[in-house]
Amino acid sequence: MGYFNVARRDLLSFFSSCVFIIGLLTSAAFGIYPMVLPATDRVHSLTIYNASASAYGQIMGLAWWIFGMLLAIIYFVVTYRLFWGKVSVANRARE
Repeated sequence: MGYFNVARRDLLSFFSSCVFIIGLLTSAAFGIYPMVLPATDRVHSLTIYNASASAYGQIMGLAWWIFGMLLAIIYFVVTYRLFWGKVSVANRARE
């Protein structure tokens, strides 16, 4: 990151800092796995097993997420198709 910053390669410097942050978060997650929120008394810690939803809830959440993402994609496609093209200054002056 420092090398790219000195070399004035801003995009590579930015991506290097992103990789560094992702590496820090990943190492922290693997370091406390399977704990999500460790407590001083291990019995009261929040783990991935007691923090997860039921299998039915996860399946329904995934189904609704897929449906919602499809709706969002359709919305963006329709919106960008409706407003496609350049806006000329002459047309705006008449309005």
